[in-house]
Amino acid sequence: MSFTIEKKQDILIVKLKESSCDLSLVAQRFGPDFKHIIFDLLNLLSLNESDLKNFTTFGKENVTEGSFVIILKGEFQEDYPIVPTLEEAFDFIEMENIERMLN
Repeated sequence: MSFTIEKKQDILIVKLKESSCDLSLVAQRFGPDFKHIIFDLLNLLSLNESDLKNFTTFGKENVTEGSFVIILKGEFQEDYPIVPTLEEAFDFIEMENIERMLN
């Protein structure tokens, strides 16, 4: 399998080993017990704009009531929900939760 899954409360953390991962397998694991998905892409050797668009599209289509965030080092457009560490991914989710509560 080209990814591993870790579950933390209502967050599904997906650590990818290759960018050509079958995201439908991830979608099968993302059920009603989870509101958020974190894609950890730190172990990928190469990643391009098309890959990021695929992950972002997946997040927008599958995460409707929670947050979707990508862990990745480097400079990318601000269009993507990217943070450099797992701790910052948790902070990102917490900030979006607060924003949802205020709206």
